[in-house]
Amino acid sequence: MAFNILVVDDEADIRELVSGILCDNGYETNAASGYVEAVDIVKAQRPNLVIIDVWLGDGDRDGLRLLEMIKRDHEYTPVIMMSGHGTIETAVTAIKRGAYDFIEKPFDSRRLIMSVEKAIETSKLQIENAELKIKAKVSDSIPGKSQNVMQIKQLINRIAPLNGRCVIISPLGSDREVIARNIHNNSSRAKGPFGIFNCRATHVGQLEANLFGTELNNCGMPTTVKPGLLERVNGGTLFIDELVTAPHEFQLKLLKLIKEESFARVGATEKVHMDVRIIASFPLNIHQLIEAGEISDELYCRLNANTIKVLPLKSRREDIPYLLDYFMEQVSTIHNVVPRKFSSEALGVLGAYHWPGDTMQMKSMVEWIMTVALSEGGSSDGIITVNDLPKEIVEENSTDVTNTKFISMVSELSIRDAREAFEREYFVEQLKKFSGNISQTAKFVGMERSALHRKLRSLNIVESKLFKFQEA
Repeated sequence: MAFNILVVDDEADIRELVSGILCDNGYETNAASGYVEAVDIVKAQRPNLVIIDVWLGDGDRDGLRLLEMIKRDHEYTPVIMMSGHGTIETAVTAIKRGAYDFIEKPFDSRRLIMSVEKAIETSKLQIENAELKIKAKVSDSIPGKSQNVMQIKQLINRIAPLNGRCVIISPLGSDREVIARNIHNNSSRAKGPFGIFNCRATHVGQLEANLFGTELNNCGMPTTVKPGLLERVNGGTLFIDELVTAPHEFQLKLLKLIKEESFARVGATEKVHMDVRIIASFPLNIHQLIEAGEISDELYCRLNANTIKVLPLKSRREDIPYLLDYFMEQVSTIHNVVPRKFSSEALGVLGAYHWPGDTMQMKSMVEWIMTVALSEGGSSDGIITVNDLPKEIVEENSTDVTNTKFISMVSELSIRDAREAFEREYFVEQLKKFSGNISQTAKFVGMERSALHRKLRSLNIVESKLFKFQEA
């Protein structure tokens, strides 16, 4: 993905010069000639970096005023200031107000590109650190009240102290890391490190070097040792994500590691003892993948001392309001924006949507709404309406449970009563789908039959004469 940079200067030839240098080095650019135009672009497009001339012609040092606005509203957007008649005082002022760097005109193109690269890298690290802080803050939180979420929490409490290996079976796009962190945080290894190893890599050698480390001796020079992730998380927990994407050769080496509880760095023969708890994630169709030979049956069995299964979001729709609040808290903290609530109509649309990208799609949607959609306008009363939602979500649900009658009803209710109304509508629709068959409905929604009976009674559905309930 190309990084987008906004160049702000009141001189057209300078804008073209800087933009040309940046484009030649693989960046996408946009340009503004003054404060007002730049503000509009920043709000609408959220550039990855902004380069601003101190003197914009709109007023005395208007570039510094633009810098202050950006750092106030977009904390992690780096800003590089430049000036053709800068002084040490101006440079110091710019840095104190949040500028990443100050460049004097005329500048060397290599100096500009070096500053841009470092600014973007620093910004990425700042965002990652902010996300880690949020994850640490909410790492014990698994949002939702569905039967599936309750079962997951119970399993975590039972599994965590056992110190055994575990597999998390879940749909693509679900937040498996939260579950893995919960297991780690509730275990005897909680004070030890927690590492994440993603198996998506270009080749086996890269995977091995990242996990096992390397030990190289070149032409008589001293041996260079680079520890892998296994050594860095020794005494803690290793979460292996997307293991099914790993080549078969790497799977066999991982199996050997588990059997022997030791490994050798790439290029070495001496073994290193491993004291790491392994948690691995697999997709819902794992057994089909085993039969197709895409994942080692023995490796899966070795890892599968304990199993936690996460149902797709579309099968536990009662969790949707809780997840929306959960992601809103994350996004508002990371991007330093005021959190908002969803209107009852918007909740109805989101509750009926099928979420092909599961919870990660929902998180991306909330982030898009808060950082892009609302910056382009949106409601001004702090409420996210249907008009603020992505077009594809609204269009798909135009004929679902969000009909005019339902929207009119829930719009007058409290959030608790609206949630109950949605749940009733949801279960009524599922019962219709399976002609009142309790067993089939329970299996589809991911609940035990007894739990479904209790839920239907709590929603006053059992007493209704809409269905003649069947048990099998």
